[in-house]
Amino acid sequence: MSVILPRSSYLLPWLGAVLLAAGLVRSDLLAQLPANRASELLVLALLAWALAWVLRRVLHGRTARPAWASALALAWCPALLLFCGVLPVLATLLLALAACALGTRLAPRQPMTLQLVLGLALLAGGLGWMLLLPVHYRWSYLLLCAGLLFWQRNALLPSLHAARARWQISVQQAPRSAALAVMITGLASTACWLPTLQYDDLTYHLRLPWQLMLSGVYTPAPEQQIWALAPWASDVIHAFAQVLAGAEARGPVNALWLLVLGAGAWQFARHLSAGPVLRWFAVALVASLPLTPGLATSMQTELSSAAVLVWMCALTAAAPKGGLRFWLQLAVLAGLLAASKTMAAATAIPVLLWALLRHPWPSVSRIVLVIATGLVVGGASYAQSAWLTGNPVLPLFNGVFQSPYYAPVNFADARYQLGFNAALPWSLTFDSARFFESRNGAAGVVLVALAGCWLLALLRPATRAAALVTAAVLVVPLLPVQYLRYAYPGLVLLCVVAAAAVNDLPLRAAVGLLAAVCVLNVGLHANGNWMLRGGAVKQLVLAGGDVQPLQEHYAPERALASALRDGGRTDGTILLLDAGEPFAAEFGQRGRSVSWYAPRNQQAAAAAEQDPLGSRWSMLLHTLQVSEVILRTETLTAPQQRALQLRGAVLREERGGRQWWSLPAAGPSPGKEAQ
Repeated sequence: MSVILPRSSYLLPWLGAVLLAAGLVRSDLLAQLPANRASELLVLALLAWALAWVLRRVLHGRTARPAWASALALAWCPALLLFCGVLPVLATLLLALAACALGTRLAPRQPMTLQLVLGLALLAGGLGWMLLLPVHYRWSYLLLCAGLLFWQRNALLPSLHAARARWQISVQQAPRSAALAVMITGLASTACWLPTLQYDDLTYHLRLPWQLMLSGVYTPAPEQQIWALAPWASDVIHAFAQVLAGAEARGPVNALWLLVLGAGAWQFARHLSAGPVLRWFAVALVASLPLTPGLATSMQTELSSAAVLVWMCALTAAAPKGGLRFWLQLAVLAGLLAASKTMAAATAIPVLLWALLRHPWPSVSRIVLVIATGLVVGGASYAQSAWLTGNPVLPLFNGVFQSPYYAPVNFADARYQLGFNAALPWSLTFDSARFFESRNGAAGVVLVALAGCWLLALLRPATRAAALVTAAVLVVPLLPVQYLRYAYPGLVLLCVVAAAAVNDLPLRAAVGLLAAVCVLNVGLHANGNWMLRGGAVKQLVLAGGDVQPLQEHYAPERALASALRDGGRTDGTILLLDAGEPFAAEFGQRGRSVSWYAPRNQQAAAAAEQDPLGSRWSMLLHTLQVSEVILRTETLTAPQQRALQLRGAVLREERGGRQWWSLPAAGPSPGKEAQ
């Protein structure tokens, strides 16, 4: 039974536009629009359009002229190969095909992108239980991929053909909005070209992939990295591609997540009864969010979590059907969220409640199977952390679990506990820098500009449940800590729900409103990430894809790490001496730091600083079996310098204010040094 809303309710979407205009007048957000990045995006868009034009002309003689959206999608591909490397891209494609093959078993007649994300969940969940076993080698991963492709060869080819047909139909239904969505997604994907230089990646996320690539096994050692046993599914997926390629593959893997995210947004909007044009605008809005390219520069989990969550919503919003296969799909996706981040698991709860209310329940025995499946996919890190440290979520809630690897307190970041209140959406929009390491505008303008659309969605029966779930997904992670990045999955859902909510408005008015939001968001892209704000994409392009200038400028430790590997120094421990830049992750099992990530080392370093003669530091270097030291000249202390002299350290190389020192293989004992 359809419900006819009062005509006045269709004025609600313009409420957000009025609020946004008022906010822009009162704030300095427009003054913070990065003009240099806007010009870069314009140049990149024109180049992509020109290449797409050429492709359409070239391919027109052989086949029917491809649509602009298809030509633009092809136009962005060569850049990924150029800046990310052929092997990482091919390794990611092989991973994607193997995941699709596995996913066809669980979703045989579903869209290929859903098969892909289900397969990734099963791979990450399964490998998570085997990380501590020495089985993670290129040859073993190649055998696994080959086996999956051969096993499901008869299902994979029809799935590929169906995906192509779905793409062509969806583009034909709305060619202009499809082209716009592909263009904005392509602009967001330029962040995937950049090398991995984000702080958390260099201190933590790269640790697992590099250990598997170098050693074939993961050695958590929580005493050296307190997050070593935190949910790791996202890092496992990055590691799979890296082991296959023999090189970091963060860029191609994140490009894959962008594809999954866009396809999920389109499907979710479709199941909310959005028209063809508005489905593509849902994709465009999601890609236009400043955090979308910002997250693509890193290995943070929110990009993949948003992609998984939007597919959970798409499944739930579909016509009620229930059945074991549906619930297993939902359990696998929820398991992947739990295996990626504890906070991500919390955001899955509103969607699961929606599914329980909307779809028929399976029998009790099948409910047990569904729950067990979710636990197997999502439980590896929690089980192994509980076994090894006594705390399944180390270092979180350690005041409860009392693990000896961390202080008996509940971990919390006081910087972003600023208070949850009704004005938070406004503050996140116009005062983003308080809630994230960014500039104002990092959230884009959707929280304000689309507020009226959300209210309209709440009134429309077709979108009411989705609007409530969106609000819950936004609120849940912001209740304990007001950190903007955690709100990203909710922002993604808001974009989709808003696009579907204006379905009954005159199409031209709806398109005008959403297009204006997209333009403002894209203009703020660089405000969501310091690398984009600093023009890193332009620097990379002008350098012809050479990442060394960017590394030496932003993280010289990475350049020294490459030199260390090239120098054949393969034995002993590598110590990062600066506690403020403990970028030890890419050294795998050999990396050490004296930062808060390694509390015991931090305490020992603090005690060593009390000895001006350097003997305690010398003893600490001996105890840690340090053979290489990377230090920052600005923060080198006198006791540290004296200890390097006592140990007979030799300067090997210097880059950007960072130095690499080697210690003799057989130095004097600490006892003799102290005499």
